[in-house]
Amino acid sequence: MQVRVIGGGLAGCEAALQLACRGFDVELYEMRPNQMTPAHRDGSLAQLVCSNSFKGMEPTSAHGLLKRELRMLGSFLLKCAEEARVPAGESLTVNRELFSQSVEKAIASASRIHLHREEVKTIEGNLPTIVAAGPLASDALADDIFAHLGGSRLHFFDAIAPVVETDSIDFDYAFYRNRWEKGETADFINCPLDKETYDEFVRRLREAESIEPRPFEKKELFEGCLPVEEMARRGEDTLRFGPMRPVGLGLGNNGKKWYSVIQLRAENKEKTLFNMVGFQTRLRYGTQKEIFTLVPALKNARFARLGAMHRNTFIESPKLLDETLRLKLEVEKASNLPPTWFAGQITGAEGYTEAVATGWYSAWNMANTLLHGKTRELPPESCIRSLLHQLVTPNEDFQPMNFNFGLLPHKQDYKKKDKKRLLAEQEEMALREWIAATPEIHSDETV
Repeated sequence: MQVRVIGGGLAGCEAALQLACRGFDVELYEMRPNQMTPAHRDGSLAQLVCSNSFKGMEPTSAHGLLKRELRMLGSFLLKCAEEARVPAGESLTVNRELFSQSVEKAIASASRIHLHREEVKTIEGNLPTIVAAGPLASDALADDIFAHLGGSRLHFFDAIAPVVETDSIDFDYAFYRNRWEKGETADFINCPLDKETYDEFVRRLREAESIEPRPFEKKELFEGCLPVEEMARRGEDTLRFGPMRPVGLGLGNNGKKWYSVIQLRAENKEKTLFNMVGFQTRLRYGTQKEIFTLVPALKNARFARLGAMHRNTFIESPKLLDETLRLKLEVEKASNLPPTWFAGQITGAEGYTEAVATGWYSAWNMANTLLHGKTRELPPESCIRSLLHQLVTPNEDFQPMNFNFGLLPHKQDYKKKDKKRLLAEQEEMALREWIAATPEIHSDETV
């Protein structure tokens, strides 16, 4: 059976590989490099734009729990990420180029996947479709989606953090250490600021001129990925309790806790490049250099890449999708569309791991629906099902959402110190029972 996947990002590649291993012939479409976006560098599949980190691995963290779930469910892209891993404490941080190469190799070796390097301008067609066009869908496709589905076009703005060349960092004012000494090696570079420097840094950020979005775009910011200058404008100590928090890094030279610290995370395995953790920004390039070089360790920094801002587009998932990520049947019928699922950030599922998860889930539901006439949804206690429930629940102020422990069903009142551990145990038990009762979860088919 032939199906179509629109988009060669994280969600689209995961969905294509999952469908291929279940015996489907997949027509995978990616418009890059023939048509680029404001944020992507080239035509690489599954390209990581904002950060090179998939975040934590420990199951007592939300992202770690979601990764464990994906590993149990047989995610292909999680394996690719682990193959491209670079040292970063307990975080799953990858070399971007190696990660994309690993995904492209998996796609190329899948005989049932046919990759088309061309823009898709409409979701109409004869093939069952997964729309995983990402938050940077082309204008033509975005216009077509909203024309078919109705409602106003929704936007929020995401921003990219700067990358620094390691040998330009002044280590008289910087040191290697992971927070709380997690990980076998010290993988983060820490750049401390004293109170006087921090105050000047924040003042300059607050007064700095940002690049304004175009008039037709809503001026909305995703709360989980605010530009650093926006955080500075929210209060003098906002950054000290956010990306510049000094906790878990030992004491300074005066025997007291550091006043504030900027952390840098490796971009590649060779550690020749480091990115500024949490420092996504929409400041003008010249302004970024002026302000970031106020940091003593970065006074002579060479920036391999400066921060940038781009528009992300998402649909009104609560009004349009059911809990399997399929268009509601009345919407599908009224729009005269083939069976259509959505996946990735265009659904409002924010984050790399979440994009992979929705790619897996949309493919799972599509495969079961087309092969058996119905699907077998994940248990309510699972991370993916909990996230999807949040995305499709009616909400007048719908905004993108990362997976977090607050989304998991709480069967009882847990003590704060035990809450995450017990919720993780609840999730694992429910998922193992579901997998045991679902023998087709891991297909024997080769891709």
